[in-house]
Amino acid sequence: MLQTGLTAFKAAPGKTILDKKHMKQSPDQILRDRAKDDSQGLLGFLKTINKQWTVTWDENDKGAKYKLRQGQDLAWGAAEDQTRDWRAIDPRRAEGPIPVECRSASCGTCWVGVLGGAEKLADVGVREGKKIKEFGYIDTAEPKPLIRLACQAQAGGAVSVVIPPWNGQFGKYLKALKSRRSSRR
Repeated sequence: MLQTGLTAFKAAPGKTILDKKHMKQSPDQILRDRAKDDSQGLLGFLKTINKQWTVTWDENDKGAKYKLRQGQDLAWGAAEDQTRDWRAIDPRRAEGPIPVECRSASCGTCWVGVLGGAEKLADVGVREGKKIKEFGYIDTAEPKPLIRLACQAQAGGAVSVVIPPWNGQFGKYLKALKSRRSSRR
C-alpha cells in the first residue's frame, strides 16, 4: 500500500481479472499448467546441455514468455528477450521484462513472485537469502521460497513468475533510509 500510494490503492477497483481460459480451469489445472516443462524434442531425454525452458511472466498475455537455458538465472534469460521495446514500456526495464540494475543481489530491483515452478529453481544461496530479508521482501529459511531475486534464481525447468509493478522501489527506499541514517551519525 505504501509502495503504490494510498490514493492509488483506494482508487483501485478491487476486482480480480482473469481471462476466459483461466476462468474455465480449476486451481489444480492451473497449477498443473504452470508446472509443465517444455518438450526438449524427440530425443530430449538424451540432452544434457542446451535444454531450454519457458518463463511465463504474465499468464494473461500469450506473448509474455521468454526462453532461458538450463541453469541460467531468470534475469539473464529476460535480458535476451528483445521482442518489445522494454524501456519505452517501463523505464526500469532496461534489458527485458524484469527490471535489473546490479545482477549481484545488491540492489533488490529484480525481485519476482514465483507462481509456479519454485521447485525447479536452484536453492536460495547465502547472499540471496540474506538480501531478500534485508530488502524486506520475505523472511524465511526455505530453500525455494515464493519470492526470489531474478538475478540469482537459476532455472532447471519451466517457471511462471509475476513481476510486481512496484518492483525495485522498496529496495531503493530501504537503501535511501539506510543512507540517511548513516549520514546523521
